Amino acid sequence: MLVKRSLGLGILTQLSTAALMPRQLAYAGNYAIANCGPDNTALLHTLLDEIYTALLPAIQDAESTHGPAFQAFFKDAENGAKVSNLLANITEGAPAFPPADKTSNGAPVLFCVSGKGQLSGRNSTGAPFDAFDNCGAVGAARSLTGTKFISICPVFWTSPKLVTSPSAPPASNHPASNCLSLSRNQRQFQGTTSGRHGAVALVQYKVWVVLEELVHSYIYAAFGLGSHSKPLDIYDSNAAFALSAQDSLLNAPSYVLYVASIYGHCAAFPSSTGRELLDAGPDIAANQPTSEIDPAFFEPSVVQNIVLNIPGVS
Repeated sequence: MLVKRSLGLGILTQLSTAALMPRQLAYAGNYAIANCGPDNTALLHTLLDEIYTALLPAIQDAESTHGPAFQAFFKDAENGAKVSNLLANITEGAPAFPPADKTSNGAPVLFCVSGKGQLSGRNSTGAPFDAFDNCGAVGAARSLTGTKFISICPVFWTSPKLVTSPSAPPASNHPASNCLSLSRNQRQFQGTTSGRHGAVALVQYKVWVVLEELVHSYIYAAFGLGSHSKPLDIYDSNAAFALSAQDSLLNAPSYVLYVASIYGHCAAFPSSTGRELLDAGPDIAANQPTSEIDPAFFEPSVVQNIVLNIPGVS
């Protein structure tokens, strides 16, 4: 049985929200699903169940700290407890935010946006923010950092490029076909996010999109932004591999690459000597894909004073 870990909360954002009508609000364990309709709500429930299943072996691997996937994406054995605790909190839907209203007990809320004015507020500079404005042709979902909300965009449901879930994991001695592969010198991953052997092939599934946004929420609750002014969102497999041990804890895609690798029984990872060949401070903007469905397409920022305004909200 998993032991529920408590999070050190550093959330100062005050939310202004109203209660959703029962027909617009459902629960999957401790997670609230809002404004999604019956079919999409059922799919999100299934995806959360699949995330739970996928996280269990990753938690066990992180606790050991010796696995090659852990060493590649989190480097330091001292990160083992932090990674396993964060993933365990996701399996529990542990409180990450103060339970300020009837939509949540403190766990993140998955909120489907279908138009402007449904989920809005201001960013850290005071500029107006509307979640739907960020739902373009390639933006699937976004954790609204500083709040409990994760916005799910229409393209999340409609894009043919975004498959629901990877195939059932193969036998432990037979890695999945979409695992990351190594370069000829075996010192770094082959390809980049947009390449056939890059991160997109491994993580471009609805289930991993949802996981990434949950990780963003729990990273902010547990660690804040660290020394950065905005959340890290580095999907390039080599750029994630090159991150410092400290920054790897703050980079949500590192967790997704790690969990997806464990789930797929992936076995090819570069050694620490290969990290010396890569830039230890990668250009974040240069490592964002431009032609694929990208859960991290939006530039992350801290959002404040979220207001709900949808039919049925009083």
